Amino acid sequence: MPQEKVLIPTLADAAHGQQVLIVEDNLAFGELLAGALKNEGYRCQTVTSGASGLVWLSTHGVNLVIVEHALTDMSGVTFITAMVAQGVTAPFIVIASQDDSALAVQMIKQGASDFVVRDTTLLDRLPMVVTRTFQEAEVAHRLQQAEAALRQSEARLARAQQVARIGGWEWDLRSNEVYLSNGLLLILGYDPAEPPPVSMEWIMGRINPADVPMVRMAMAKALETGHPLNVVYRITTGSGGEIVVSSQGEVENGEDGKPMLLIGATLDITARSKAEEAIQQLANYDVLTGLPNRNLLFDRLQQAIIQAVRNHHRVGVLFVDLDRFKGVNDSLGHRVGDKLLRAVAARLRACVRESDTLARQGGDEFIVVLSGVDHEEGISAASNKILTLVAEPFVIEGHELYLTASVGVAVYPEDGEDAASLLRHADLAMYQAKELDRNNFQFFSKDMNVKVMERMVLESSLRRALERNEFELLYQPQVDVKTRQIVGFEALIRWHHPDLGMIAPDKFIPLAEETGLIIPIGEWVIRTAVHQAKVWQAVGLPKVKVAVNLSGRQFKVQLDQVVAAILQEAEFDACWLELEITESILMHNAANNMALLHALTDMGCSLTIDDFGTGYSSLAYLKNFPVGRLKIDRSFVRDITNNADDMAIAKIIIDMANTLRMQVTAEGVEEPAQLEMLAAHGCSEMQGYLFSKPVISDKIPEMFKQEFRF
Repeated sequence: MPQEKVLIPTLADAAHGQQVLIVEDNLAFGELLAGALKNEGYRCQTVTSGASGLVWLSTHGVNLVIVEHALTDMSGVTFITAMVAQGVTAPFIVIASQDDSALAVQMIKQGASDFVVRDTTLLDRLPMVVTRTFQEAEVAHRLQQAEAALRQSEARLARAQQVARIGGWEWDLRSNEVYLSNGLLLILGYDPAEPPPVSMEWIMGRINPADVPMVRMAMAKALETGHPLNVVYRITTGSGGEIVVSSQGEVENGEDGKPMLLIGATLDITARSKAEEAIQQLANYDVLTGLPNRNLLFDRLQQAIIQAVRNHHRVGVLFVDLDRFKGVNDSLGHRVGDKLLRAVAARLRACVRESDTLARQGGDEFIVVLSGVDHEEGISAASNKILTLVAEPFVIEGHELYLTASVGVAVYPEDGEDAASLLRHADLAMYQAKELDRNNFQFFSKDMNVKVMERMVLESSLRRALERNEFELLYQPQVDVKTRQIVGFEALIRWHHPDLGMIAPDKFIPLAEETGLIIPIGEWVIRTAVHQAKVWQAVGLPKVKVAVNLSGRQFKVQLDQVVAAILQEAEFDACWLELEITESILMHNAANNMALLHALTDMGCSLTIDDFGTGYSSLAYLKNFPVGRLKIDRSFVRDITNNADDMAIAKIIIDMANTLRMQVTAEGVEEPAQLEMLAAHGCSEMQGYLFSKPVISDKIPEMFKQEFRF
């Protein structure tokens, strides 16, 4: 009966049909996690408490659980204990806010498949972590099947022994004659009717030469001590093949007390031996590339550290991540991607010595352990060699493919004295290499670790800032210099951190962009600005536009529906809401953006291009979008009075706006001379410290009463 094949899931099919439960008390972050996984094909259910997670598990099947360690209603440990008590056997991943080695060890002992830190790279790393968890779960399942098959084989073998299907043998030590039973001759591949010339020399000649010393030693020990013989070895059969056998025997002494006979039985255990080899292969080697996997890597790295301590050497750990590999999978399919990974593995083998270890961490990540290193120059040379070899073109199924790699390096003992620390620090260094335009390698530094921890602290605070009401909007007036009247306000966000004080937008907005938190923050800004403008109108202040800056991330979450809902709940006329976007946002995925921008303008909102002149600045694209205003970037305004080029650029923008019948606003105006030059060239609306710095909403009524003098 043919043996059923069980396939290890690749990146292509690991997500197919898999149900993931996310237990995260921060709903916005939970939805970000779910979004990252849904993009890869996983089905996700998000709950906001441990209790609701346990209720959901009691009525639904699940393939994986992702749980926040510090839940508001219970700890991660309590949730996991309760989950197991309910009979849930699915693997689970624990997310923690801090990099805590002791907590990681505790969670792994509790049964966690992985322990990940909630840092700025988590959303990018999570799909790979989840895919790797499913792959390891499938490998574990195959191991269980192999072990069950092995136990079944052993049971069958025991039954076979009971019915004497064992080959017996006898060696007469005094005459040196050897007897093999018919059963043993059949096991060895010979016809009992035509037996070979059996002798001890003949038998030793059939045993694999590498095993002969072991067999001779086992026999000599049995004869010397009188203890039973028990030895496993390889032997060639009559057909020329090789089998693995187990020989067991007893010594019989003569009347003089000296050994006279060695009598025993030999079993064919080839199937069992192959099963054990298969189990070892599955447990320690990557199925796709044949390289050591994480289990064997960890063991090899620990051994390298022990050897380094003994010989006073260093150990280099290189974390290699392929740049833009996902694009190959997305464009050419996972079959080509898998072949490419095997080709990369083959090249990386050429970069390491026999004493080193090359392993596949998972996905497009590889680890190189350089043993017995004396100087960092050798590690740098190996890193450069890896970058060079990976950068050479690959030809896969007729496609010429180009890759680069980012390599992070950690060195024992400077960067860590245990395997976990070295791997974690090499990983951090790899992300630093990616930030520095990729295709390079970076050594880990303690400053890097401090920087990462600072970002983690800031990110953790940022996730709670909305619910703790730590954000505030300030409003900077936009003035018509001809009438000296306010014609609008730009809403500008500020963050009052309870411990760190005022944090500038350029410190937290990029972090909010990276983590996806800009989506709920951006929605809060629109809602707050609209409601505040509605209050001003309700108390009789002149109706003017309020402008809000948009992020590119907001364009991916049905922004038109979000804006429409806010306008409806505030009963605010859309014509007084102005949405500011940058040129780069406008041009990214221009076709989809066009439809969204028309949806926003159709409901009555007006659109402004912020920081104009720093991006594409082309009539060819500008005329196709429903944009009503251009804002001259402050970088041109700053030196407009003493830099002819900046003045020329500002004039071109003003003329372009007039040609397209758009309004134009200059931002960053701080000096009367700047105002005069801009006004002379046709720009009448401006904002900047010459008129007012951004102020709190309470000061706006008084601002309408004053006359701007400049």
